[in-house]
Amino acid sequence: MLFDLSSPRRKNVVRVVYGALALLFAGGFIFFGIGSEGGGGGLFDGIFGDGGGGSTAEQFEQQVEDAEEKLETDPEDQKALQELAYYRTQSGISQLEQDEATGLPVVNEDARGELEAAIDAWNRYLDTNPNKPDLATASQIVQAYVLFDDATGAARTQEILAEADPSSGAFGTLANYLYADDDFKGGDAAAQRAIEEAQPAQRKSIEKQLDRLREQWQKRQKQLEKQAKQAESGQGAEGAEGALSDPFGGVSPDSGVPPTAP
Repeated sequence: MLFDLSSPRRKNVVRVVYGALALLFAGGFIFFGIGSEGGGGGLFDGIFGDGGGGSTAEQFEQQVEDAEEKLETDPEDQKALQELAYYRTQSGISQLEQDEATGLPVVNEDARGELEAAIDAWNRYLDTNPNKPDLATASQIVQAYVLFDDATGAARTQEILAEADPSSGAFGTLANYLYADDDFKGGDAAAQRAIEEAQPAQRKSIEKQLDRLREQWQKRQKQLEKQAKQAESGQGAEGAEGALSDPFGGVSPDSGVPPTAP
């Protein structure tokens, strides 16, 4: 198991991340479509696209079996690893449940197993040093990392997408994940690239939005530092432990702009 996904904080963390993104891009900054030649890539792409449930997972069984058979013969088969990562992610996303109150995805045991296997296959794929990592698969893996509250993995994979297919949205997304990972130097560099890639008329607006996002993450970092000190002194230890375990936590989603699919 990569992460504890049974935590009651699950739906709140996902809600926080989507809400923060809605706050950032409410002013017209195109975020959710990161722009890849493989198509798709926004955080909402594919979630509940076929209604979820095991029946959709069955749709990918043959592709998964074919890829695994190839890997039995050659564990470093680059194409097979890419396909396994892609279809495992598709299978996992198709099995996400939906919180009736918020409408946001909830990772159940079946989805977790598939997404863990997808990330494992993706990392094995990267170990083969592909000349041009598959962007469609990378965009799916980013979603898996977000669902697992893994800002480091999300940022690392988003960087592949941004460098391969530069756009303002792709680098804005990267900045968000780097800030979530407390890498403000890296986040600032990505934010600058987002501004540079934008249309001249949009740059000031995008810069302001990215500054607001940075401020949100800085507030969150200070809150965590305060809670860590309280934990050391025996005050509020339980709350601090919970906050520190959620890399996407602490950024207020209550912007008045509901996160919506593109």
